[in-house]
Amino acid sequence: MGAVCGKGSGEGNEAAISTRVEGITGGGGGGGKKALPKLPTNAIKSVPEDHQFIEESLARILLFSKLDSGLQRKIVAEMYERNVQAGEILINEGDTGLAATELYIVKSGIFEVLQRRQGQNVRVNLKQRGDCFGEISLMYDCARNATVAATVESVVWVMDRAVFRYFVREQQENQVSQVELFLNSVPILGSLSRDERMRLVDAIEEVVYQQGQKVITEGDNGDLFYIIKEGEALVFQGQGQRKVNHLFKADFFGERALLNDEPRIATVEASTKLVCLTLKRDTFTEILGPLEQLMKREKSPQVVAQKLAKLQPRGSNQRPAAEVLIKRKKKGKNGVESWEVVRAKGHLDEVQELRKGGSMAVDPEAKDANTLVLTEGTVLGGGAFSRVSIVNEDSTGRVYALKRMRKSAVVQCPEHVYCEQAITKNVAHPFCIRQYASFQDKYHLYFLFDLMSGGDLMDVLVAEAKVINRRVPESSWQVACLAPNVKMLQGMSEELAKFYIASVLLALEYLHNNNIVYRDLKPENVFIDVNGHVKLGDFGFAKILDSGNRTYTFCGTPGYVAPENVLAHGYNFSVDWWGLGVVMYVLLTGRQPFSTPKTDDPMVVMRRIVDENYVVKYPPYISPAAKDLISRLLERKPARRIGMLSGRATDVKKHKWFEGFNWAEMEARRNIAPRKPRESDINKRIKELMETERRTAGKTPKETPEELAECEAVFSDF
Repeated sequence: MGAVCGKGSGEGNEAAISTRVEGITGGGGGGGKKALPKLPTNAIKSVPEDHQFIEESLARILLFSKLDSGLQRKIVAEMYERNVQAGEILINEGDTGLAATELYIVKSGIFEVLQRRQGQNVRVNLKQRGDCFGEISLMYDCARNATVAATVESVVWVMDRAVFRYFVREQQENQVSQVELFLNSVPILGSLSRDERMRLVDAIEEVVYQQGQKVITEGDNGDLFYIIKEGEALVFQGQGQRKVNHLFKADFFGERALLNDEPRIATVEASTKLVCLTLKRDTFTEILGPLEQLMKREKSPQVVAQKLAKLQPRGSNQRPAAEVLIKRKKKGKNGVESWEVVRAKGHLDEVQELRKGGSMAVDPEAKDANTLVLTEGTVLGGGAFSRVSIVNEDSTGRVYALKRMRKSAVVQCPEHVYCEQAITKNVAHPFCIRQYASFQDKYHLYFLFDLMSGGDLMDVLVAEAKVINRRVPESSWQVACLAPNVKMLQGMSEELAKFYIASVLLALEYLHNNNIVYRDLKPENVFIDVNGHVKLGDFGFAKILDSGNRTYTFCGTPGYVAPENVLAHGYNFSVDWWGLGVVMYVLLTGRQPFSTPKTDDPMVVMRRIVDENYVVKYPPYISPAAKDLISRLLERKPARRIGMLSGRATDVKKHKWFEGFNWAEMEARRNIAPRKPRESDINKRIKELMETERRTAGKTPKETPEELAECEAVFSDF
């Protein structure tokens, strides 16, 4: 349960690709326009004479190749030169942070690429003029996977992540604003809310017509609505095809095709090269429902049960403080255990709420009845700078999970911590982990959560997955019984997966109804209680989106991220439905959908995610209904993705894979979980975690006074 720190991921028995990631530039709708990041002092920009060569070198880069030529030129113009002396290390294997935020193109010289293998640095490649390296740094802060050093005096062009994402976001926001402005001017769409119009933005498709080409013909039936983005068109009508109108940029035509299937009343012909934004009636209906019904509906104020977006995410400094005492066992130098008490600062309202109804005596360590006392027990999980342990609340005897994070490890991205604090404090849903209190001491931040002692979905998958033999015909004419026997990995049963997917679906439905996008769906973030029921947890990347807005920050786990996230096109709740499709595939197969052929390179995986020619392969044991649902969740166009259509989550619930499923019983949590964690497995897992903590004990970083002062300032209102 790490909100900000990385955590392992699995593909059944395969190696994991699971780096937690976050782009440098922030995302989210409604924020002020960010300034163009400044280049280093004395940086020498690339000269125009080199721009074409740089663009040609970058053509092989996934993110760059997807941009239009104008945007490419803007980015290249902000690249700058860096001299690298012979023997100088440009990239050091394992570097993160600021040392892993740049892409390089060799202008001159030679670089050797070294990787650490069995304790030795081995040369694996050479980079010369025009070669690029460091592409993944444009997306997120991932540790460098090799050392790159100059063998002769060399020069590179440098592209900074913050600059790259600034221009990409600027273009996407401008395009979205332009399309929204176009849609606002169409009277027939006047009954739509801003949120509904913004949902159409992703469904708009661009079509180019050459001069003299007919766009629509009078008398033909049509189902497309057009808005002119660039160019001009002429409108003709009647037997003699008399010119009746001249259309320019932002003009629209064919809007009645969104209402019904009727003959066109005029012919429209491109008088110049014409670029149109088009919207299909079927697509419109899938996303919002019939336009005629939308036009007739009565506008009425909608009462939202919990408007989380209006809740104040911070402001805790205005709340009365209270003391929290954390009692934990400490082993001395002679091996004798003793109790130590850590004093932390919490919030009085939360402490009083937790102690309400408590009948136990006040702990002698506590000053008064308004002090919270927690006794720490066994470890449930953790990472390099965080841990989750079982704690017992003194006054009531209730058991919780206590998540502890090192302040110095998260001080560079406090917004994630504050988002997690605000969101988990105010969610109240059977399938979402709830936070009951937050507090801090000199070195750590703490969250008090629901206790989920049964592990996570990846633990279930590892326990349930197995290797099976299956006869797979090599061609359609081969008889099945004569087909070769192939060994393959199989995940959990579809009935078991259905229980888990349904639980996560209900959690996503609740979050989306409260304007929250989760952004990091994967099996490791779905936790299991002692009875086998699940809750969605780890809200470190969750974000509240105002209606109709988008966020642009790249975050998630390679292999699970949606195409619109990879390409920095701006996204909303669509990424969660994509994530659900990936999780469903993983649970059923024990591997990720974009992992074939097998690779350890996350950029290869993300290229497959955005490549429309890459086809996800399904094992023969997956049912047609399951395959269909996964395929519709892994639709690369977010506007056409199930979950983003007019029925939203209801469309997923009604899919044939869930035929006969009792949703009412599921929502009420009255059904018995099909798989209950075995006590032996829980004990084994806890023992392994305790052993890991024992090995890593004493490796806690020592902060300087300046670092502690920075942490205190950043988290003063936590």
